[in-house]
Amino acid sequence: MIDYDARCARALDQALAHVPAYRSWRTFDPGMTAPIEQRFRALPALTKELMNLHAPAAFVPAGQAVEHGLAEGEVEIVTTSGSTEDKVENLWYQPWWDRSERASWQLNAQARRVATGTHREAILVSPLNVGIRSERALPMEARRLGRFLYLNEFVDPLAWPESHFRRMLEELAIFRPAVLEANPSFLARVCRFATRAGVRPFQPALITLTYEFPSLLHRRQIREVFDAPVVSSYGTTEAGYVFMECERGQMHQNTECCRVDFLPLAAEYASRGLGKLLITTFDNPWRSLIRFDGGDLGRLAEGLCPCGRGEGLTLSSVEGRTVNLTTTPAGKLITQAEVDRFLAGVEGLDEYQLRQADERSYTLKVVTEDEGRVMPQAERALRECYGPEARIEVSPVGALGPEASGKFRLVRASSVLDSMSYVEPGFRPPLPPELRPRDE
Repeated sequence: MIDYDARCARALDQALAHVPAYRSWRTFDPGMTAPIEQRFRALPALTKELMNLHAPAAFVPAGQAVEHGLAEGEVEIVTTSGSTEDKVENLWYQPWWDRSERASWQLNAQARRVATGTHREAILVSPLNVGIRSERALPMEARRLGRFLYLNEFVDPLAWPESHFRRMLEELAIFRPAVLEANPSFLARVCRFATRAGVRPFQPALITLTYEFPSLLHRRQIREVFDAPVVSSYGTTEAGYVFMECERGQMHQNTECCRVDFLPLAAEYASRGLGKLLITTFDNPWRSLIRFDGGDLGRLAEGLCPCGRGEGLTLSSVEGRTVNLTTTPAGKLITQAEVDRFLAGVEGLDEYQLRQADERSYTLKVVTEDEGRVMPQAERALRECYGPEARIEVSPVGALGPEASGKFRLVRASSVLDSMSYVEPGFRPPLPPELRPRDE
């Protein structure tokens, strides 16, 4: 097996030489004799805006016949489920995705033991993300695909009747999966029902949280019902499986399948160790991504992880998306994860959603059965997070639902910040020719 730096160099050399979308990037490259870190840092970031300026075929290495691949069913066109400006068309190659997933399992001791590739897996997510969508209840047989069982076919979890909750819990006992893969907000909703109904669910060997940011509140609600290890898996539709939470709670880079460049945010704006993540994929014959900006933030871990893994980046946490960044009245950046850590200590809080209305005003919606205790605690927690100048309004709601993408958003900003402008100057990527103002 070639080493990590060699995989990085091979991915870069092949992209610059053979992938049409990067033709204009060749002038940024200091050359093959330069250190690999210097070469990558000299390159632009591949934003979703830039990707949408090119057809999916522009990211395919020369020599691959896209029309033939589509006609033969080897690949297919898949569009991500984000907001309109975030939607990207991808040329989807299932064998590479599966290989990326299998490699990520090696980064967690429980996953490495349980996830054999032939194991039974139950999946609880929005059908907008994966699975089978239906407006009527489908029998269990209609939602089974090989070793997978899709527990949910309905888009709106707020419309789930009690019978749907009970069916999902009953099917876990029938199917007896080794792994339960879940959208954390969906699984937490099921766990709150199980607690109220006094139901003890079947216990899988492992629970992996995917598709959205895993709130500490949701994780706590899941752990109240399930004994299995709960681990977070981070990736993107475009770039595959990028980080996996190890048995000691830190996030490790999937170095077999990708490179990650860390762009630190300037200390005057952000808390320690926070940065943007740019992803370069390895060995996908149908999709070459170099320094892809998926819009996510991570926090570097300090020192070697107790699990002993040290190749690539280790994060203490994935901090959420740049579109969920908010600011204090003093102008400090606050990530979705930072808000979540402050609110996680509020006893009796089931769910929440925070919106920053302007530079000093914040509204918090809370789902709770104990408004009298939760609301003042939540206000104090947010004031500690944003400072004494913050104007905070807390209001109770009966329920909170996911976005149109099928994913639950904890924090909304009044406007999307230009996160790249907060990156330390020495790490800011140059603009590619396609995105430069015309008068340059």
